Amino acid sequence: MKLPRKKRAAVEPVIPERDGPRELKKTSKKPAKKHKLRYVLLTLAVIGFVFYAVITIINQSVKIAEKRAELSELQQHINVVEIESGYLEKVRNYKGAELAEYMERIAKEDLGYVGEGERIFINVAGD
Repeated sequence: MKLPRKKRAAVEPVIPERDGPRELKKTSKKPAKKHKLRYVLLTLAVIGFVFYAVITIINQSVKIAEKRAELSELQQHINVVEIESGYLEKVRNYKGAELAEYMERIAKEDLGYVGEGERIFINVAGD
């Protein structure tokens, strides 16, 4: 039956001087401090990058929402202009009696003109 081996400390052989016996020396822990500092700096860099990425994504999301609202407004404006354009195209094609009726209607409604023998009544009561 084998007995478990004991863990040995890391040892580094020391080169003996010419006439001296060979000695064993334990390694120092100084490099571990450098590694720990590197890990801390790397962790801080990663956290900083993640923070920057999250802020950038949120900022871009807000800009996208603003642009979508602007696009919606412009789309509504385009629809209104297309309707007006269709109406003006229709009016442009009026001829003869249709044109005379249109001109009379515009003169009465928009410019306040009255035809011969017509009277205008204004309701001041507002009913």
